[in-house]
Amino acid sequence: MTLRKLTDLQKLDQNIIKFLAEHRGIERAVKGKILAQALDIDFRTLQSRIEYLHKQGCAIGSIDNGYFIPTNEEERRAGIIKKQRTGIAINNAVNGYTLAELDWIDQLFQED
Repeated sequence: MTLRKLTDLQKLDQNIIKFLAEHRGIERAVKGKILAQALDIDFRTLQSRIEYLHKQGCAIGSIDNGYFIPTNEEERRAGIIKKQRTGIAINNAVNGYTLAELDWIDQLFQED
């Protein structure tokens, strides 16, 4: 789905986009905590809303320096690579958690 108008979004999402409009380009990235503070929301809510906006067709990049609107393919790619690395880390965590024995902690403390 691609958005057609800013007003198609709920107010919080509109405010996120309005704020990020001032952060076009990777060099102008804004820390998530600063963005969340400015919007008077917690960081997890911000992350959730940005995930939603991604699904709505909004290219919002994130790197270690924060969130930004990519202005070219190189910046878009940098944001995508960051997301891919995060996805790999999450997948590794899920696999480790899934495969772990439930008594793993007791096994660690067992003396031979």
